[in-house]
Amino acid sequence: MKVADRITDIRSNFDGRQNDAVDAILDDCLAGGNDFVFPIVDGPPGTGKTTVGAVAVAEYLGQTAGAQVLYMCYTHFAAAQAKETLEEKLGLPSQKVVRLTHETHKKDWQKGIVGCRPDLLDLSDDEIRRLKQCPVLLCTLHGSKRALEARGTKCRVIVDEFSQVDPAMFFSTMSKLKTHNPSGYALLGDPKQLPVVTTQPLLSSNIVSYLGARSSIPSHELKIQYRMHEDICAVVNSLRKDLGTYPIESSEETKNRDLLGLNYGWDKSAVDPKLRDILDPSHPFVIVNTDDLEGNEQRVFRGSVKNTAEAKFAAVISRMFYDSFERADGERLKPVILSPYAAQVNEISGGLPPVLQERCLTVYRAQGREYPCVIVSFVRKNPAKTIGFLDDLVLKAQTYVACSRAQGKLVALMSFNTFLGAGHRAFEYLYRTPQAHVVNVK
Repeated sequence: MKVADRITDIRSNFDGRQNDAVDAILDDCLAGGNDFVFPIVDGPPGTGKTTVGAVAVAEYLGQTAGAQVLYMCYTHFAAAQAKETLEEKLGLPSQKVVRLTHETHKKDWQKGIVGCRPDLLDLSDDEIRRLKQCPVLLCTLHGSKRALEARGTKCRVIVDEFSQVDPAMFFSTMSKLKTHNPSGYALLGDPKQLPVVTTQPLLSSNIVSYLGARSSIPSHELKIQYRMHEDICAVVNSLRKDLGTYPIESSEETKNRDLLGLNYGWDKSAVDPKLRDILDPSHPFVIVNTDDLEGNEQRVFRGSVKNTAEAKFAAVISRMFYDSFERADGERLKPVILSPYAAQVNEISGGLPPVLQERCLTVYRAQGREYPCVIVSFVRKNPAKTIGFLDDLVLKAQTYVACSRAQGKLVALMSFNTFLGAGHRAFEYLYRTPQAHVVNVK
């Protein structure tokens, strides 16, 4: 199928907001005086913001002779995802979508991956010419110097993952672009996700919240999500309400898609009968009250927190998911375990078999990703009912990010005595989600 036909096919399945967002990215940049006026695409989890950006890129290349695009992301993972979308969904040839990386040993022009120095001095004249003629260059903002060395004037600039881009980095990159006289800009992301810098209040805001605090900036709000079962979407909406933003809706194809809908079969005989209620795929969202597990949280070296009993329990149910869910092709379910605390991640990993250890991550590392099944360990358990940074105005988004990674199954582990009834609003909203299936464990 030709690229133009793919664009038409995808846009025919977009809703009005998605199509409006594509049109906004394609519009010429409006600038007046020292002001930037550019489209901002507010894409909550699973709403297809990267696909929106990729469609806009492909359409821009098709309608403008000699067009060039600079697509920048905060992480290498996001850059790789954007490249995959442009190639697999839109059909752009790999050689026309080049991802630049700092890993100089990686160079595969057929696959469109080029590792090089920031000054490009390790590339031949012919290789530099190929970069300068390439329609799409993808890179991280940290590695933008490579792309700017190879990019011509009048390129279209897209910044993905703006929630992680702080104002200093954004304006530093924009100043480098001045000599290139870009034809337009667009920002894609979810302003409610976690910024990359959170320990210093002056640096914790992302570029959109920074600009929004100074003037009202219109944005294109995507509202239909294509990732989560509707019960998990209800959880995310409870947390979005706490964060003071609009709700999202489940698409028809995902709203009833639980683990069985993701093509996993369940052998409940492989599960301890006392724990079947937690793993049961007919309960996409389960909250487990860990009050009756032995012991409280412990503070460890460098200030992180762990909860040994909750860590052991998370490891147990992770292994049960792996043992009892399997696809027809023999692939077993590898649930992802997330926690806001690195010490808890280490504690849980120690109780997992090697095949599951790499599936235990901090919430930060999981940002931008999605998984069929997610277990979240919230760790805190103490008589004072304190939950530390999980109540912080910015860092409370840890809960939102963690829960929104799940597609078909979400299991939240938390001490009700600690998290409920003490004014921790996000967790009150989480608990009151009507679709929650509550389980008490001993």
